[in-house]
Amino acid sequence: MLLSFNFELWIKFWSFLNVPSQLPPFADLDAISRALKSKLDGFNPFYNNPYDLAQKVYIYPSIWLYIFEFLRLNIEINFKLFCFVVIYIYIFVFLKIFSLLKDKKYQIILIFCFISTSNLLVLERLNNDIIIFILIYFLATSKNNLFKISLFFLSLFAKLYPIFSVFIFLRNKVNLILIILLSLISLYLIKDEISLLMNNGIEYALLASHGIPSISRAFWYYSTRYDFFIDDNNYSIFKYTLIFLTSIYATILFLINFKFKNKIIKKDISIVDSLLICGSGIFIGRFLTFGNFDYALIFLILTLPYFSRIDNKKLKFLYFFILFICFNSLLFEGGNRYSWLYFVKASIIHLFKIIIFSINCFYFGKVINDYLKINFKL
Repeated sequence: MLLSFNFELWIKFWSFLNVPSQLPPFADLDAISRALKSKLDGFNPFYNNPYDLAQKVYIYPSIWLYIFEFLRLNIEINFKLFCFVVIYIYIFVFLKIFSLLKDKKYQIILIFCFISTSNLLVLERLNNDIIIFILIYFLATSKNNLFKISLFFLSLFAKLYPIFSVFIFLRNKVNLILIILLSLISLYLIKDEISLLMNNGIEYALLASHGIPSISRAFWYYSTRYDFFIDDNNYSIFKYTLIFLTSIYATILFLINFKFKNKIIKKDISIVDSLLICGSGIFIGRFLTFGNFDYALIFLILTLPYFSRIDNKKLKFLYFFILFICFNSLLFEGGNRYSWLYFVKASIIHLFKIIIFSINCFYFGKVINDYLKINFKL
């Protein structure tokens, strides 16, 4: 927080940590504050956002503008205090997860994840993914259903993808179905805003990004440069076909562990399993549908207590090793993006992320199987 008041020290500090920095400090949250200023001056920041430093249109759900206006975060001192509170709670959540890791070696891994380039980048930008991460943690750990539902819908309207954490309500099938229906109705009601967000959003196609749209966009870049078969005319078909095929692959992995026959259901969901359901669910859903910069990997932090306790030691080692590499993907970024070296680096890193995706699909099915029974009667 002190560094954020000195732009020169801010740049030097993050450069020393190999983290690309932006000005002003906490640039992603600052962009919302600037969009609010555009809104208050009569502009629609989704179309015209003159106070944005890069002259970019607004790319977040409108609820953030209402939150910033209510808290008066367009005033600098209020904004700085808000940033401090967010960082404070974020570190508090890390300490709570740290306490769930009983083995010291996994606690050390968590510390390394905290100082990884991906996590440091999300802190430098103070992207609102941090706030969603905090909300999802309390959603997973709370025992009060009304509080859980409130956090779920607040998260949903704030970023859309928390809909993939809906299985946290699976203990009561009626509630689960009702919340799924209400979620879909909510998304339908804001469908115009979602369309704007999709049009204004960026599909990252970097080594330090993940998700099927990122991979498909990378194919498009190579194809258009070297005159392969993917072009502007068929890119959408290619992307959605890739998403569809990957969804089938994910479903198969999920169904390996999920059984429809009669089975014994556990009564109470442990905190460790709840965190896995939310963290893994969000990662799987985002991997399939969004092109994400790698700071979005922070949701996998929620899965660490679960994977630290699985019996398969080789798979456990593989998961934590690959996760550590992917959390530091920025260290491998750089160079000519059309060179063979970059292509090889990107292929290996994206393969690692696909392995993480596969492991999460497999164990997500295992945990859901322990708490959800679905019987088909003819």
